[in-house]
Amino acid sequence: MPHTQDVVNEVIALLEPMVAPDGGSIRLAEFAPEQSRLTVDYSRGHNDACATCVLDGESLKAFIEEGLQTRGIELAEVTVREPDSVG
Repeated sequence: MPHTQDVVNEVIALLEPMVAPDGGSIRLAEFAPEQSRLTVDYSRGHNDACATCVLDGESLKAFIEEGLQTRGIELAEVTVREPDSVG
C-alpha cells in the first residue's frame, strides 16, 4: 500500500498537465499528515483566447480533494495558495 506522501505527490503530478498549458504551475508547499493538512502553491496561468479555461484555485482544490479521496485519503484541510498579485 502506498504511503500517504506518495499519494499526495501522485495527485499533484496528475494535476500539473491541467495547469501547465496556460503557463500555470502547482507545487507542494506543506504536507502535515499528523494534522491532516495539505497546502499547495498555485500560480495560475493565463489564456487570452479563453479566460474561463484557466483553472481557478477553488476548482483545483476540488480536484485535489477528489483525487485524494478516490485513493482512500481524506484530509481535514486542503489549502490552495495563490499569489496576491496577478500578472
